[in-house]
Amino acid sequence: TQQFLTLCPQAQLYCFEPDPRAIARFKKKLGPSLDRVKLLEIAISDRNGLIDFHPSNADGDAKEWDLSGSIRRPKNHLTEYDWVRFDRPFSVETRRLDDWCSEANLNTVD
Repeated sequence: TQQFLTLCPQAQLYCFEPDPRAIARFKKKLGPSLDRVKLLEIAISDRNGLIDFHPSNADGDAKEWDLSGSIRRPKNHLTEYDWVRFDRPFSVETRRLDDWCSEANLNTVD
């Protein structure tokens, strides 16, 4: 996000993130640039409503690993990255991107 803001200073960025840990990291990392970004604390899905979010985690140096959580139940991820675990899922709000764009009056996305 910071690189997009640097490369395209006039861009309007909309970011979507349902994981509270990643939201906190995003806000801290963007700091003063946060006012140039619209962060929506929801997941994009094929339906509107609530869905289980499977937060990733790990131990040791990767404790609080929040880089591979998903609204999809993990399968092959665990085979490839056996050091990652998925803690108890929790509900997050989901929106269809088409519906969100209509509500935000966005006619094009690039």
